[in-house]
Amino acid sequence: GGGGYGDPLEREVERVREDVLSGFVSYERARDVYGVVFENAELSDALAVDAEGTRRRRAELRMR
Repeated sequence: GGGGYGDPLEREVERVREDVLSGFVSYERARDVYGVVFENAELSDALAVDAEGTRRRRAELRMR
């Protein structure tokens, strides 16, 4: 995908989840660019965001 608007670490986690489910964003890109961590790697409605993991990952990325 192309560049977006704004800080990727500010993107709503549910929108990142939807992008992963739609195949627009990989799990790795969600973690490495958007800082969103998932509890599982299931491409279904069962895909769950790890809220604490996401908070920690986004803090790590902000420190770079």
